Amino acid sequence: MSSFTRPLIVTAMPRIPRGLAQLLPPGFHPPRWRVWLGFDYAVGSLDNPSEIITVPGDFVFDGATVPLPLRLFVPMAHPDYIQAAALHDWMLSTGRWPRSYCDRVFHEALGVLGMSRFWAGVMYGAVRIGAVRWHLGRIARGVRA
Repeated sequence: MSSFTRPLIVTAMPRIPRGLAQLLPPGFHPPRWRVWLGFDYAVGSLDNPSEIITVPGDFVFDGATVPLPLRLFVPMAHPDYIQAAALHDWMLSTGRWPRSYCDRVFHEALGVLGMSRFWAGVMYGAVRIGAVRWHLGRIARGVRA
């Protein structure tokens, strides 16, 4: 079975809104978290992993990127899945892996963290849908796939 090498320890990072965003309640602003101590994730199997992914300390991420109307059901930061979100965000930020692989590892990590198959499937489906927006944003910025 896959595994994280240590639990996630994060620090909340303040977010200072600018312009009209200052008028929005704090809950409307995405959180920012800093990984306190880095961790490794063994893909596939801890005994014989296909890959070890290292998320470094000081990495800043936003938790699970969830559209505002759905945050009532799936908050952006929850102890049941925030470590999988940190792993996923790190993988995407490096550009080393294809988006589809990052999403599959995220799904696997949700299971490792004990999330039910139903909710892991819902969250995996959401990141796959979010991949369309992500790819369109990269195209708009002129970043190669």
